[in-house]
Amino acid sequence: MIEGVGGLEAHVLFALGMGMQAEKFGRIHHVPPAQLAAIIDGMRDRNLIGDDGWLSDTGRALKQRVEALTDDLAAKPYESLKPDELDELVSALEPLATLLLADQSW
Repeated sequence: MIEGVGGLEAHVLFALGMGMQAEKFGRIHHVPPAQLAAIIDGMRDRNLIGDDGWLSDTGRALKQRVEALTDDLAAKPYESLKPDELDELVSALEPLATLLLADQSW
């Protein structure tokens, strides 16, 4: 949990930040509707989601903080690589990244 945001809430933040209704987001569409509604209501109670169903200013700021922290934490392993090791890793991952970006169904 980061900034008081759990896993399902993080997915809701991500979906709404992308302009997609949380109920339609592929990573959480399997969550029972009542459970997802309770999560969204709880986030609304914390002023993360506005009455219109989209991220509030508070929600957008929280999402930005979570994303920044996630990026910082994810960077640590890469910072330990030597330049040639990093180049090798990027070369190995580029085909996978290309496939993922082309699919966009995630």
